[in-house]
Amino acid sequence: MPTATVGGVVIALFSLPVLSLASSGLQGETVIALQWLCVSVIVGLVLFVEGESLASIGFRRPAWIDLGYLFGTTVVALTIFVVAGPLLQEVGLPTDEGATGIGAETSFAVAIVAALTIGVVEEILYRGYAIERVLDYSNSPLVAGGISWLGFTLAHAVVWPLGNLVQIAAVTALFTVVYLRRRTLFPVVGAHVLIWVLPVFEQFFG
Repeated sequence: MPTATVGGVVIALFSLPVLSLASSGLQGETVIALQWLCVSVIVGLVLFVEGESLASIGFRRPAWIDLGYLFGTTVVALTIFVVAGPLLQEVGLPTDEGATGIGAETSFAVAIVAALTIGVVEEILYRGYAIERVLDYSNSPLVAGGISWLGFTLAHAVVWPLGNLVQIAAVTALFTVVYLRRRTLFPVVGAHVLIWVLPVFEQFFG
């Protein structure tokens, strides 16, 4: 694997958790801008260093069936969060109900932009770039998906308690399988955005 691509995989897997640790006290708008900066670095690397197209990191035209995958993935993911929460608490694993929210101190507009940003940025970095590049050089969906799954799950360990991490691990496995099945970002980005946007509406209008 070329050095630039190794660096890209490192950025894709670790830039967001580093940002989470470093952004304590920063305003929501600043954090959003930094998240988009991470994606911009990856996009620039793909286009101008690797000489590849955006299709090589999952920007592929979806088929109509991907709309079904989007909504099906959303339903399963939300079910995991709703059903698993009480079960995890019953077995003594700590969960934070507020972890699915953006933050009560933010405005509705900022919360929506943050939800959209989380869904798009995380999927481009972890499912699009990380999976595709590791898959290119390992030729193993299991290795590529496993590295992305582990990196994404551990990235959330910097801010979320153990119970939530179990939920995240399950949902991440779902997203990983869907992406490897379809090889387009459309269903996973759409599902990821929805599972963040819906709680925002509940938070402000529920």
